Formats: sequence, C-alpha cells, structure tokens
Amino acid sequence: MNEHLKSIIDDLADGTKKEVEITPRDLFNELGFERRTSNNCKAVKKFLEENLLEIEPDYNDVWIDNIIILKPKKKATRKTCKEPVKKLKILRAATQKPQTINNDSLLNEATTKMMLNKYSQLPVINGNLRNICGYISWETIGEARVEGVASDIVKDYISTNVKKLTLETPFLQAIKDVYENEFVLVLNNNELCGIVTMADISLQFLSSTEPFLLLEQIENQLRQIFDKKFLLEEIKKVSNDPTREIESLNDLTFGEYIRLIEDPKNWEKLNIKSIDKKLFIRSLDNVRTIRNDIMHFEPAGITEEQMINLKQMAEYLNHLCKMHL
Repeated sequence: MNEHLKSIIDDLADGTKKEVEITPRDLFNELGFERRTSNNCKAVKKFLEENLLEIEPDYNDVWIDNIIILKPKKKATRKTCKEPVKKLKILRAATQKPQTINNDSLLNEATTKMMLNKYSQLPVINGNLRNICGYISWETIGEARVEGVASDIVKDYISTNVKKLTLETPFLQAIKDVYENEFVLVLNNNELCGIVTMADISLQFLSSTEPFLLLEQIENQLRQIFDKKFLLEEIKKVSNDPTREIESLNDLTFGEYIRLIEDPKNWEKLNIKSIDKKLFIRSLDNVRTIRNDIMHFEPAGITEEQMINLKQMAEYLNHLCKMHL
C-alpha cells in the first residue's frame, strides 16, 4: 500500500472524510495491481475487510475508469437514544412536588396534613422549596414528646437527618437509599421536586413485574395444554432455525406456540371443541405483541388495556386447563 492510499484510509478512519471518489483502476494500482484478475480481486476484498471499508458500486460492476465510492463500513446504531442507565426521574413520585410544611407553622397543621393524606412524614421548608430544613414525622414528634418538648411549632419537631438525591441519580442506587432511609427527597436544580418512599418503589416494581408473572403463567398454561399432544418432530418443524436445539415444549418461543396450533392437524390433536380456533389464535397473537412490548422496559409500563388482556387470557387458560385436562 502506498502513502497516498494510506492517507485516504486515515482520513476515512478519523472522520476527516466521509467518502472518497476513486476508480477501480486507481484502487487496484494503489495496491500494486494492474488488472482485475480473480486473485487480485481477492486481495482487494481482503484489503477492504481489514480496513473496515466498502465500495459502491462494486468495482466489478462498472467500467474500470468509472467513479466508485470508497467509504467506511456502516456501523450499527440504536433506533432510539435512550439513556443506558435508568435514573430516578423515571418515577412519577420523583417529579411530583410533594406537600410541605413551613418550619414556623403550627404542629396541628402538620399532623392534620399527614393524617388526611396518610403520610408518614412531611418535608419542612423555610419559605420556599430551595430552603429545606429537614422533615417532620410521627416518629420525630414522638421522640420529641418523650424528651419533654411541649411546643406547638413545627421547627421543634424537625429531623435534619434527611437523604437528598437528584433526578439524575441512578435508579438502582436510589432504591438502596430509599431502603436505608425509608424515603428520600428529590431535588432538581437544588429545588425540592419530589419525595420517593418505599411505597413508591414497591408500586413501581409491582407494575413492572406483574406483566412478567402473567406472561410466565400464560406460557406455562399453554405448555400444560400442549403436553403430550404432539410428537417431538412436530414441534421441531415450527422453528425457523434448523440449528436451534429443541428437546421439549419449553424450548419453543411464544410465536412458535402459535404456529404449532395454526396447523389444522395439530389443532385437531388438542381436541378442544368448545373454542373458536381463529379467535383463540388471534388472542394469543395479541399476547405475543404485548410480550414484545414488555421485554423493552418502560417506566410507564404497558397500557391498562394490555394488562386487562393478559389477565383475561391467563384466567381463560386456567379455565381451559381445568375443563379439558
């Protein structure tokens, strides 16, 4: 490879140039070849692969002095630019301004707010959401009373031992902090913007895990319905990948369960006369679509309608298992 070609490769590699126009003749000459013989073409192909380059159109598809484009091979990119690490801001509670109480307010106002809203604690501020004094809770009130405090002002019942996080705190770290402190205050640009409690974390995990549990139940129910109904060679036929090892029903994907019973002969083997095949398969395909959505974790979770569909299918399959097995 001569210096000119090396300079071209360097420019393409560091992004100085996105592409370079060249002719097949020049490309081959730069590499020390005069003709497009079979062996020379193999050498050029190897050169392109080693340098992660591609040409368009192929040098064999045009006249030797026509222009072809030399450029870096296209790299795979993400479809969306989502943050790789989930942050605390994915929680609704982290971005909902909480009820607060001023440090010079009456204690009765604080306790009334907590009782009406079933709060265990209230953030205490001094005039605005940037001036956080701490928090007041049933525990801090009780401890102060035990120590003989008889004041009716909030500031005399404050605990300053409060954990503060930002919206950009990694979610997994936030879970640990909430577990250790029972709650955390969330700040955005040094201003209180939310409060996250153990209840919020529990609710988040319930909404995230319930669909997974329902899917697992549905798949187990399908396997129970299909159990000992088909030959091993029959279930292997529904796979589009002949190299994949399939030794039981558990090795099939959800889509393959559907393909299995779409076959009229296989459907007959189920011997379920009480259901409409088309409607049943359409409902399973809907579950398959929901399953694909679930596998891409989103803070908001699946829709209410999708959750209802999963619950209905799980209940129906449970009924089917009891009636026909």
